[in-house]
Amino acid sequence: MLAAACALAAITTAITTATTAAAAGPTTADAGIDATLIGGDSILMPQGRCVIGFSGRDAAGVYIITSAPCYPGPGIAGRVRAPAGSTPSPYVRGPGGALLTVVGTTQAPVGARVCMSGPVGGYRCGVLQAKNQTVNFPGGVVTGLTRTSVCAYPGENGAPFVTVSGANAQGQGVLVGGSCSGGTGVSYFMPLPGLR
Repeated sequence: MLAAACALAAITTAITTATTAAAAGPTTADAGIDATLIGGDSILMPQGRCVIGFSGRDAAGVYIITSAPCYPGPGIAGRVRAPAGSTPSPYVRGPGGALLTVVGTTQAPVGARVCMSGPVGGYRCGVLQAKNQTVNFPGGVVTGLTRTSVCAYPGENGAPFVTVSGANAQGQGVLVGGSCSGGTGVSYFMPLPGLR
């Protein structure tokens, strides 16, 4: 099922060569179009309000990487065409709204600190707990996921996970499900290499 998702072999190139326009001006959360696409922001799409994981540009135009329900294709995550007028960027929202620059997609090992940025819970971090997990979601069984201790809230599917060094980040994947109770959470992301 996951192998059927859109090919993302050039994700590192797409992210690192995306425009470096500053995030000043309208954000994706309040504009929807003519906006710089920043990971962790929400964006109004035909499917409803979605969360931007990562963005880039290919021969067909500008896209975002997000997960179900905003990703309508086979599998649970992949590329979705961005609204006309959108501008891709290599950025993810960091602590206090600061911008982190995604410079690659090197996958972190189990035990590493991993962070997620979402429009509901903001920027928060936890521990990467396990890889190649199989989870039975209401929509079916999904394999190849990475489990973390980061709290996940409703409305954040598609949010980006990164590892951080200074102002730079390595893209890890996009949120596909999880929970949070009393500040303790579990979340699962689809690794970017798994989206090929």
